[in-house]
Amino acid sequence: MKMDWSKTKTIFILVFLVLDIYLSCQLYFKHVKNQYEVIGSPTAEQSLKAANITFVNLPKGKAKRPYISAEEKVFTAKDLKKLKNQQAEIVNGYQLSSAFDKPVKLGTKIKMDQLEAVIQENMLYGSRYKLWNYDKDLNQAVFYETYNGKMIFNNKNAKLTVYLNDQNEIISYDQTYLTNIKIYREEEETLSAVKAVEALYKKGTLKPNSKVTKAELGYYTRVPELQVLVPTWHFTVKHGNETEQLFINAFEGQVNEMENAQ
Repeated sequence: MKMDWSKTKTIFILVFLVLDIYLSCQLYFKHVKNQYEVIGSPTAEQSLKAANITFVNLPKGKAKRPYISAEEKVFTAKDLKKLKNQQAEIVNGYQLSSAFDKPVKLGTKIKMDQLEAVIQENMLYGSRYKLWNYDKDLNQAVFYETYNGKMIFNNKNAKLTVYLNDQNEIISYDQTYLTNIKIYREEEETLSAVKAVEALYKKGTLKPNSKVTKAELGYYTRVPELQVLVPTWHFTVKHGNETEQLFINAFEGQVNEMENAQ
């Protein structure tokens, strides 16, 4: 039986033509579907607005940040000799505790820049700490270490606690410090601030009818045993009469709980 090559050729052409049309239709409908999904999905700002979540001056755009690693500093007698007009001792190798010979006066009203100036002048590596909180009732101020100007949040090994008396004078302090900080993994693109806020809302951590009053990108401990730290967004949030401090991994969107202090 002889094969009619002309007919066979025509059949192959028709089959490929139909297949081409089919694949083109599939591609077209997929494109239309994607376009519809993009148009139909609310933006982060729209989702937050619908939940009556407001915010002020959130940082714009995305940033690139690396994972970093560090080591706990072991204080030595040589460190103690650098401290003037105070009596200092080393506790368990990793903590420095000191009391001033004469209380350091701050004035009737305590200001952040004034506190930080005293820290820089009187304490080891003082310029590398940033004020986290001043508690008037407890008469103490808590500072955390920074890396390239970014705070290392909630880390007991990078903490400076300053104690005051009732006359607004600094009388003593406890200090820990992270040293040999270096890049652990190459820079990656972080979530934008508004996307991080949306992630907190979608996870149920951020309540409707809240107001985000402060946003700051810093670092949070990811692997405590190795002191590996990941870029993290910190938000101060007001909800009714309550104020919360919320932290979320700036890469993966994982929520960090404040009570899990490192």
